[in-house]
Amino acid sequence: MNARRSLRIFLLAGEASGDAYGAALARALAEACEAHGTDLRLEGWGGDAMEDAGVRIHKHIRDTSFMGFWEVATHLRTILGNLRKAHEDVVTFQPDAVVFIDFPGFNMRLAKRLARDNHPAMRLQWVAPQVWAWKAGRVRDLARDCHAVAPILPFEADVLSQAGVRVWDVGHPLLDLMPEPAPSRDIPLVLLPGSRAQELRRHLPIMVDAVNKGVARGLWQPSDVHVAGAPGRTEADYGAVLGAGLTLQFGQTQELLGRAKFAWVASGTATLEAALIGTPHAVAYRTSVASFAIAKRLVRVKHIGLPNLLLNRSLVPELIQQDMTADNLLRATQESHDDQRQGFDEVRRILKDSNASSRLAHRLLDELTQG
Repeated sequence: MNARRSLRIFLLAGEASGDAYGAALARALAEACEAHGTDLRLEGWGGDAMEDAGVRIHKHIRDTSFMGFWEVATHLRTILGNLRKAHEDVVTFQPDAVVFIDFPGFNMRLAKRLARDNHPAMRLQWVAPQVWAWKAGRVRDLARDCHAVAPILPFEADVLSQAGVRVWDVGHPLLDLMPEPAPSRDIPLVLLPGSRAQELRRHLPIMVDAVNKGVARGLWQPSDVHVAGAPGRTEADYGAVLGAGLTLQFGQTQELLGRAKFAWVASGTATLEAALIGTPHAVAYRTSVASFAIAKRLVRVKHIGLPNLLLNRSLVPELIQQDMTADNLLRATQESHDDQRQGFDEVRRILKDSNASSRLAHRLLDELTQG
């Protein structure tokens, strides 16, 4: 009787969306390995979702996420320490594969170090860095340092393939995480201010001010406005929310979006999440003056909201930097949202099929067990 094969896979996510994708992949890998008679051991960096899915977490996402050039520079010592720790964790675990989930500024540095060391683990980047928006040189790094890249946006596969990257085109994992439609849209407004500490510091005062102005205009009552608490955060991070009498809820982001008539959403995966759930929203984002100045010189696209990028037009209002004001947030909330609802149908058609996590799990398992 043949002995059961054993696999070790290290998953590395640094943000809330990556934690959700990592959890879905962990479950899909466990299911695929069980069907193939393969023992599986999962370790990595991530959050509560990945831990609940059976991944032994070495470092939590609450301690790893920094956004913006200036913010990264001011936390450089911490980031470099995290990079050393991640490298040590991989070397100690000796996995058959390392799956880097999004988080490209950090993950690509780790992939480069592992490649330089000729580490034997397969290196897979899931969620490609936005090489089409900026830092186009990263595509060469991907080809050099990763054995494969699994992009999630439809137009990325050709860009990467033409640059010599081995592409696994498995689809967008967010489609696997969509809830059933809510029975009614009974919440007038939901706030998704972001998951990073600096996002909460910059966004919440403006959003709470806008909510209070809406209360004064009779648009809603404070308790009717819900705030989606980010994974890894606590009530202490939302003092302005609680002080204003808003309703703070953790672990219910998709449910809240499904019930919301409108949402104010920090840029990122949450904008696509809102679109797929069919929730009209405005993208709202502020970063430091230094980070914004650098990004403005480097970024080569007209939009930052994922629905707008996919459709190549301004469907969702983008209130960025100085445009993110209380009055502008309220104005976007009170406009007609019929165009957004119709546009979201187009977004769903562009992204097509679900089951990306399962396809990726089987592709990875086949890669590791062939021969």
